Amino acid sequence: MYQAKLCFFAIACMAGLVGFSPVVTLAAETDTESVTLSEKDRDQKDNKSAYKKKMKEANQKWDTLSSKQKEEVYALIENKMKAEINIMDKLVDYGVMTKEDADAIKNHMTAKFKKIKDNGEFPLMRMKDREKRN
Repeated sequence: MYQAKLCFFAIACMAGLVGFSPVVTLAAETDTESVTLSEKDRDQKDNKSAYKKKMKEANQKWDTLSSKQKEEVYALIENKMKAEINIMDKLVDYGVMTKEDADAIKNHMTAKFKKIKDNGEFPLMRMKDREKRN
């Protein structure tokens, strides 16, 4: 263990020394267009605002559904959640996950679903958007 730490420290020191030396890089000329960061940010903001608009519309449509229709959707989501829980149980059996980790995830999923269902909320809305709505 000591040798591994020493080796790691030596590699980190060498990387640090290399970082102090000047490195010159040359780029080849190309005929391709580059995208600036501001263009990328603008596109990302446009996508984010479009997503928020779609989610707002979907949430408004959700509010118009009858309680029976909402229960049908919640039942489908609950079935999906049960399948995911079965998968986690199988992963625990195979030793891929620990039982404690699986239980923590299952408890979180169950509590989140219960809160959404009890409040009659749109189930596909992210938590950040849901908190802003309230």
